[in-house]
Amino acid sequence: MTPFFIGWSARSGLRALGFLSPIVVALLTCFGALAFALAVVSDDPGGGDVIGEMRIEGTLIADPYPMIVTDAGHTILLSGGGKSGIQDEARPLDGKRVKAFGGHARRGDRDMLLVYELSAASGEGRAPTREPLGSWRLTGEICDGKCVLGVMRPGNKPVHKACANVCFIGGVPPVFVATTPVAGTRYLLMGGPDNRALPDAARDHMAALRRMDGTLERIGDAIVFRADIATAVVP
Repeated sequence: MTPFFIGWSARSGLRALGFLSPIVVALLTCFGALAFALAVVSDDPGGGDVIGEMRIEGTLIADPYPMIVTDAGHTILLSGGGKSGIQDEARPLDGKRVKAFGGHARRGDRDMLLVYELSAASGEGRAPTREPLGSWRLTGEICDGKCVLGVMRPGNKPVHKACANVCFIGGVPPVFVATTPVAGTRYLLMGGPDNRALPDAARDHMAALRRMDGTLERIGDAIVFRADIATAVVP
């Protein structure tokens, strides 16, 4: 009698068991080793998080991107809901004392407020401490501030480029993540050489390692990197 294959019969697969078993074991071992290797070489996406809500009060600075410097000298970046900034709301309050309420994102030594409410506060705005730090050539990555400071993980590198560009177009403050600490921090607020928002050309350089020239200024306890995007090159 000629044998024939019965798909639901356990006996039909017994002949291939000895051949397939080592192959399956080898594949599982190889994929497990590959997963472990990728995990080892990948950066830790932690260190940034949304940690509830907070209310702050201080002096608002509108350029190059909105920020509030509190009376204690701590500088907090401001962004809106979704993938949008709050430049339109901040402009009329530039230099004035304000109060704000919103979600709180933090990574490293940098904080961002995802603004729900922003309004003028009683009293005069205090001019924040400013310290020019000269001209620098820095290497790092331009990220959208909201995601890299904790709203998304990892919030940086090429996997995040499309999201970063949408946030940038919407006005979310960009943050330069330096490869090594600069004046005590790796997270620098960015702006153009004229102290305005970065030009559209910055989109070509988002979420990728770049070297560029610019000047640094400490405002409160934050460092602002006013970079010339035309100088950006792959290091």
